[in-house]
Amino acid sequence: MAVLMMMQASFAEDASDTLHIQIKEKVIYCSAELSVKNSVFKLPMQDGIAVATEWHVKIGKVRQYWLNESIGNITVMRRVEPDLLTHSWLLVDVSSGISQRVYSIDDAIVFLSVLKHFPVLDRSLLLTNVPYRAAVNVNIHVGAINPAWWASLWPTTAASMRKDFTLP
Repeated sequence: MAVLMMMQASFAEDASDTLHIQIKEKVIYCSAELSVKNSVFKLPMQDGIAVATEWHVKIGKVRQYWLNESIGNITVMRRVEPDLLTHSWLLVDVSSGISQRVYSIDDAIVFLSVLKHFPVLDRSLLLTNVPYRAAVNVNIHVGAINPAWWASLWPTTAASMRKDFTLP
C-alpha cells in the first residue's frame, strides 16, 4: 500500500514527459519518454516484484466542433521480471513476445520508461495539411496485472502526453 501511495505522489511531481512524432517517407513514428522518478521502478524491482508499463498510442484527426476522428490505436506492453538470484532482469515486450536478459537495473528502467522510434501508422492513411493529434497514455503496473473487468474502471495512468502535427 505504501508503494502505491509513493507512486501516485511521484506521478504528480513529474510534468516533463516528452513526446515526439517523426514523419518519414512511408511511416509515422512515435518517441516518448516518461519522467517519473527512478524509484517508482527501482524499489519494486529490487524487491523482486515485476513492473510493467502499458503504452496506449492514439492518432486522431483534430476536429474543431466535434470529437476527434480516430485514425489508429496501438497498445504496447513492456514488462520487467526481476531475478534476485542472478541479479538480472528479464525484459519482455509482451506485444511481440521478444525478451532479453540484462544485468543492469538502469537498462531495465530505460526499457520501461522510453518508447523510441516506434512505428505507429502508415503515412498513406493521413492527408496533407490536415491537423492530427498523437496522444500517449502510460499506465504503470507493479506486481501482477489484474485481469478483472473492474480493473479498467480505475486505471493507474502515470502520464498523458499529446502532440499536434500536420503532414507537409
